[in-house]
Amino acid sequence: MLPSKSTFLLLLIIISMAGVSACNSSPQATETPMPDRSAAVQAFMGKYNQCFSQMNTNCIASLYTPDGEIYTTGLLQASGPEAIQSFMNQSFSSARIDSFTATIDSIVINGEVAVVIGTTDEKTTDTASQSNEAKMRYIAEWIGQPNGQWLLKRYSTETLP
Repeated sequence: MLPSKSTFLLLLIIISMAGVSACNSSPQATETPMPDRSAAVQAFMGKYNQCFSQMNTNCIASLYTPDGEIYTTGLLQASGPEAIQSFMNQSFSSARIDSFTATIDSIVINGEVAVVIGTTDEKTTDTASQSNEAKMRYIAEWIGQPNGQWLLKRYSTETLP
């Protein structure tokens, strides 16, 4: 038995509407959440601070990109790991670090660039046995590497009042 003309027409309308609906629906975009990489950046910042507090210039230099730079009070002091190591050797030869603490105030990550802003408090003794205290603001610009490591592109400090 053949379907009636009205049943056939109703079936044709349903099929047509399903086809139109399928053509008009846009694919649903799902946002893939980015993993929070601030913990990794924080760990590399901790490594840098540990190297600094131990006055380990080889360790400090190893955390910089090949074109990494170090600034103090806005002035470029050294560029490249070898020059940075030499600059740090010179700095550490004139004073011993007695205590060093660092805090992180903020970490902002955009793609493969992370900017860390924080402060340090350090107590040093110079070669004449004079004790000094300094509070500094630092800005560290880290670059994410394909292997998951973060390297310093730029590190700058400024003495706080």
